[in-house]
Amino acid sequence: MNSEPYSAELAAAMEAGFIRNPNTGEHCHSLADAYMASLAESSLPEDVEAREEYDRLVAWSLEKSNASPGEVVMTFNYIRVKAVRVAMKVAQRRGEVRRNEFL
Repeated sequence: MNSEPYSAELAAAMEAGFIRNPNTGEHCHSLADAYMASLAESSLPEDVEAREEYDRLVAWSLEKSNASPGEVVMTFNYIRVKAVRVAMKVAQRRGEVRRNEFL
């Protein structure tokens, strides 16, 4: 599959997740991971910056010291949703999603 249609399809799926749940997106973490990975070959500076921010947020979500006991999942999801929103901003800038109220 050509990377343009592939990334556009992933972006559309992320957008659909936010339509179903505007606060967190539904099932968007892995879609955002795949979307950002599909852009790895992109040479646009803003995509590189966004990729670095995305990677930083994902790494932060995996740190053990982020949450107190009992709040681990909530904290993980909060940080990962921030990362997904970075991916959505990239998709919007690339014209692969229409809506911006989720950002």
